[in-house]
Amino acid sequence: MTEHPAITVSRSLGCGGTEIGFRVARELGWHFCDRRILRLAADATGQSAARLEAQEEHPCGFMEQMKNMFAFGSPEAPYTMPSLGMPLYSRDLFDLERRLMLKMVRHAPSVLVGRGGFVALKGRPDTLHVSIDADPAWRIQSLVARGKAPDLDAARKAVAASDRARAAFIRAIAGVDWHDPRVFHLMLDVSSSSIVACAAAVVAEARARGLAPMPTPDPASAPPAFDGSPRG
Repeated sequence: MTEHPAITVSRSLGCGGTEIGFRVARELGWHFCDRRILRLAADATGQSAARLEAQEEHPCGFMEQMKNMFAFGSPEAPYTMPSLGMPLYSRDLFDLERRLMLKMVRHAPSVLVGRGGFVALKGRPDTLHVSIDADPAWRIQSLVARGKAPDLDAARKAVAASDRARAAFIRAIAGVDWHDPRVFHLMLDVSSSSIVACAAAVVAEARARGLAPMPTPDPASAPPAFDGSPRG
């Protein structure tokens, strides 16, 4: 079976990682897989995507979270307290999404955003693992500017809750620090660059590693060839 190249994008809340992943996929002509993974998991389990999203990236069930003073909601969304009526998270959800991600990359070259993709595809050939982060203050401002949080205080709480939840989730499923540079091939800071520049850096890295072909030069943009005749 043919194995297609893949790029996983791990991102912190408010850093624009989803947009970066989309730009990369568009530039390379690859499939973009973000909420599609969630929708497929919802179809497979018979639950709504919103219900599953609230369970993602939690290392344990609600009662255990309470015992550990850990009840911060999904790291991909602003702060929400879990509902006691919601099915408790188990590793089964991550395992299901992992199987879906592996199926996707067998089908076509893909950019997979979030959902522990760098863990799910760890050790897979022709796969580039990218981490997107930014200064917390930049992320807080970004959430407010994009209407994802009503004010700076809410954004600050959302960022703190998301980081704690993500760190616990990654440690639970992989036993690693999600900021550990050894688990990524490329780590980018949006706050010291830009979303456009970070997307371009990911594309360049993928091409440098041979995961995608180099762009074909446009003949119309090339300078005229020198014909040996004197110029002015």
